[in-house]
Amino acid sequence: MNINNSVVHSKSLFEYLNPHIAHGAAHDSDERWNAPACHEETRVAIREDIVSWIKHGEGDAEPKSMMWLSGPAGCGKSAIAGSVAETCKEEGLLAATFFFSSFSGSADRSSKRGLIATLAYHMSQVEALHHYKSHLHAAVDRQPNIFRKNLKEQAKCLILEPFRKVYGNQESRVGWPKVVIIDGLDEVVAAQRHVPMELQSPGTSEDDQVEILQVLLTLSKDPFFPFHIFIASRPERNMTDFFSADAPGAAVNLFLDSKYQPDADIRRFLESKFAGVRRRAGILSRVWPGDNILDRLLEMSSGQFIVAVTIMRWVESGLPQRQLDEVVNLVNVGSKNPFATLDALYCHILERAPNPDNDPRLVVKWILSINSAVYSTSPNVVFWRGFLEDEEGELNYRLGPITSLISVPPPQNTSSPVTIYHKSLTDFLSSPTRCGDLYVGDTAHTSFVSERVFVVLKSQFSSLFIFLPNIVR
Repeated sequence: MNINNSVVHSKSLFEYLNPHIAHGAAHDSDERWNAPACHEETRVAIREDIVSWIKHGEGDAEPKSMMWLSGPAGCGKSAIAGSVAETCKEEGLLAATFFFSSFSGSADRSSKRGLIATLAYHMSQVEALHHYKSHLHAAVDRQPNIFRKNLKEQAKCLILEPFRKVYGNQESRVGWPKVVIIDGLDEVVAAQRHVPMELQSPGTSEDDQVEILQVLLTLSKDPFFPFHIFIASRPERNMTDFFSADAPGAAVNLFLDSKYQPDADIRRFLESKFAGVRRRAGILSRVWPGDNILDRLLEMSSGQFIVAVTIMRWVESGLPQRQLDEVVNLVNVGSKNPFATLDALYCHILERAPNPDNDPRLVVKWILSINSAVYSTSPNVVFWRGFLEDEEGELNYRLGPITSLISVPPPQNTSSPVTIYHKSLTDFLSSPTRCGDLYVGDTAHTSFVSERVFVVLKSQFSSLFIFLPNIVR
């Protein structure tokens, strides 16, 4: 029993919320320790535009309480969202964050289920919102089953109603934060319904994404909701349709294009990273790799930060000069495919993985298995060692040469997950036209997973049979 301000609660607020919070979705969570972030001298214009809107947007000629930042894969949306969130936190402007991810170590970061509870919890932790926190606690006391309701009902109970009760007190709003930040909305994966299969409707990931948008729009239109809402995602058709048809004029739309000079930002990023490489590798030349190479890398990046980031991870993963030479000498694959350079780079790196002679696509199957499993569970590296390895140490041996694409904990680490750095890798591997001979279709992947299940079960039963003679005697 918890007693707060002379009110008796059966549980603390955290005890109510904790089972439903996606802790890894916070912008500063331990899961996001290596998440992309903007170099302090890059993406300055777009970040200033966003923060200015957060601070002063209500003074616009046509004020809007939502902003949608979109752009193609790899252009730096998540880095911008994370950097803006950090700036807002430092300036006391941040109310709550939720960074979705379909390839993180936590399944709840790809699901809509924990969104409202997580946002409500973040808001309750802001000191200036202590009155809201009290009313939120009372709300879950009255309706402890609210977390099994749909998102609209959850938002009403956990966010809108508590703020309506606070809003009459003008003094209580001094020092309030100003923004809720949602990133990676396109990575929401359809939630499984807790009803018999024959009664389920065929909900899709797109349906869940639009449901979230509808709830956020409802919040933004409510006069008692005191925050701006910033959303970052790819410009998928369902979201583009929502903002153009269902919510026309409801949001400020920002698209990451040449207006924000990505080439200048990418060059600054490369110069900064190469300076670090020179110091760590003991390269004495202060001008290495030189303007010509930087120009070549800038051309290869084609405005996509993910290309520059992947190049630098590759350079840093071995002898820098040699690694850089390999990248610069990649064959020019043409311009019809907007991801041509990234695809060539992915092919080059993946070909370094030591596949067995009898299965030249084994590592790709491993990557697809790791990626697909996070939709329902969050296995750590010990699980993958047990599931994928035929010999001890095989996981680190085969994935070691591609650590610029995928993070594998060292052998002594038994708790961390295997992390795929960017969704663009699985996008590449799922397209036969892009990945070519590396492609593994659904049938082949399913067959591989089934075979591994059989191998693991056989191994477990073999261990059991060793002891059976003694058991039955």
